[in-house]
Order: sequence, then C-alpha cells, then structure tokens
Amino acid sequence: MVATILTCGLLVSGCMWLHYVVLRRLWGMTKPASTVRRPMLKILFTLFGLHLFEVLLYAVAISAHELAGLGSLAGAVDPSSDWLEDHIYFSIASYTTLGIGDIVPHGTLRLLSGVEALNGLILIAWSASFTYLVMERFWGEAHHSGNEKD
Repeated sequence: MVATILTCGLLVSGCMWLHYVVLRRLWGMTKPASTVRRPMLKILFTLFGLHLFEVLLYAVAISAHELAGLGSLAGAVDPSSDWLEDHIYFSIASYTTLGIGDIVPHGTLRLLSGVEALNGLILIAWSASFTYLVMERFWGEAHHSGNEKD
C-alpha cells in the first residue's frame, strides 16, 4: 500500500507540474496574431498529446504495479494482446472518468485508478478552462481588429 501511495503522489505531482509547464509555454503562443486558427490548432493538438502522455504515465505505473504483484486487472483483459494495450485502454477509461467497467482493478490498483480519475478530471478541466481563456483572448483581438474570419 505504501508503494501505491508514493506512486500516486509522484504521478499527481508530476502530471500537475508537467501540465503547468506546458500551459505556461502555450500561453506564450497567444500573443496578438493575425489569425486564430493556426495557434489554436497547435494549442489543441498539444493539449491532446499532453493528456495522452499523462495517460501513458499512469498505464506504465499500472503495469509496474501488476508486475510487482500489487494488484491486477481483470475482466475483459485480452491475454493475446500486447501487454500494455489493456493498461492504456484501462488508463484512458480511468483518466477521463469514463469508467466503462469491462476491465476492473484489484488490489492496490483500485486506489491508483481512483487517484488517476481524480487527477484526470482536474487536468481535463484545467485544459478546458485554458482553452476557453485562449479563445476569449483570440476572439477579443479579432473583434477589436476587425479580423473575424478565423
């Protein structure tokens, strides 16, 4: 249990720090521009990639816990698939709080997946509010400059 709590702490703090750093850099892309489309697409694709990377971090932690015998995934786990495939799928379902339920965690993985859901909820909401602020900034500039095409 101690290993899982430490892992949760590292993942939460690491993902939040990483999210902060990326959002700070993305904010620098929101300086006055002639169009909204190009910087906005860069921001959205970067955020999507960031969330996928964070999901992958949790999937690796879930795999490591399973290999260490600290828990397991059961249910619709495909024994013929790549060892990480089910872990990524389960991690996406947890991170997005989708919680499909076809794969369920046992042991201390229950705690890890619960923390992942909470962390994912916070990070997705953070990205959504950031995206809103960026769009508000771009649309405000486009409105004031008379360039409302993009």
